[in-house]
Amino acid sequence: MTTIKIFGERDAATRHLRENVALALSSFPLNSRVLEVSEPNTIRADGVANTPALMLDGDVVVEGRVPTVEEITRIFQNRFLYKSKLFRLRSVMVPVDISEPSANALLFAWHLAKKFEAKIEVIHAMDSIFEGGLPSASGFLAGYKKTVQAELDDFIKTTLEKIGVTYGPPAQTPPAPKNGEETSEPAIKSTVLYGFPEEVIEEQSQKNDLIVMGTTGRGGVARNLFGSVSTEVSHIAHCPVLFVPAEATFNGFHNVLYASNFDSLDALRIKQVLTFIQRLGARMHFVHVGPAGEEGLELERKLFEVNYEHAGAEYPFIFNKMVGDDVIEQLNDYAFQHRIDLMVFVTHQRSFWETLLHKSITRKAVLGAGLPVLVMHSDDDMLK
Repeated sequence: MTTIKIFGERDAATRHLRENVALALSSFPLNSRVLEVSEPNTIRADGVANTPALMLDGDVVVEGRVPTVEEITRIFQNRFLYKSKLFRLRSVMVPVDISEPSANALLFAWHLAKKFEAKIEVIHAMDSIFEGGLPSASGFLAGYKKTVQAELDDFIKTTLEKIGVTYGPPAQTPPAPKNGEETSEPAIKSTVLYGFPEEVIEEQSQKNDLIVMGTTGRGGVARNLFGSVSTEVSHIAHCPVLFVPAEATFNGFHNVLYASNFDSLDALRIKQVLTFIQRLGARMHFVHVGPAGEEGLELERKLFEVNYEHAGAEYPFIFNKMVGDDVIEQLNDYAFQHRIDLMVFVTHQRSFWETLLHKSITRKAVLGAGLPVLVMHSDDDMLK
């Protein structure tokens, strides 16, 4: 059953919202219950800052205005999309190892968080009391953690200074907008946690909507995209993961390559990616990867087209097929020729991405492309 909450102070705007919700339900019936919340403390406790507001299954979908009946109907029709992590994108996690590659990932995360009005959580995992910095003078673990925390905050401060952003821990809340800006700078929280990086990142990914991490780091080959940590994260994360090469520079995303085989033709994932790139103002390049003589491509193109049109994309998508064994190498060639800014891999089963990861040509080609790679899986926890 879908729970619909209407927040307001029993004024004309709230009554208007209630009427529009009723009309939307009459045109698109849902197994639902509608609750009205008017008590100020309860409204704030539910995370609503401006009324009237509309909440769907615990997620605020409209705030500070009265949506039209048509808009509410679309929200009901796409209610699963509104629950997806990539769509709501409220919290971005950046695992760092105090290296230049992770600094670059932090810069990418900051720009995305700014665009989507999300908060940033920077984490550093200590899998050894002597990893990541100098031990404290006392030699005790608690003292050492304090030393690493100071090193982490200094790392964040130095990194953000490159783009003219001032960071002063604890920075739990964003500063007020300046000179009429529509959005303020993202709130940033830094945390040092004990544990192996893979385990820490997996646990923290459950409460974040996107992970942004570098493809190389202090551990060299053992800590790059195709090494132990990042490869494991690409398999076990409970949210999408954006891998950022050390040499990549954030200039926005204008052309996005959606790499697919038949397993990745998932309507909900397509809509998630489409709404994500629409908010970035990007164009979608849908590129099928598979062997020569493969059947079903026309059906795949039509299915993708239906989902694309339903999402109301601004630009027409571009459909292409890549044939051959060295799939990633061909994708990199396509990316170079079409000025691709981001590659997206969405798979119904993790075996497709896993197969790519374990080919030596893949490792060389993707790292050589110097492009960010967004990895998503068709898992239920991507919708929590």
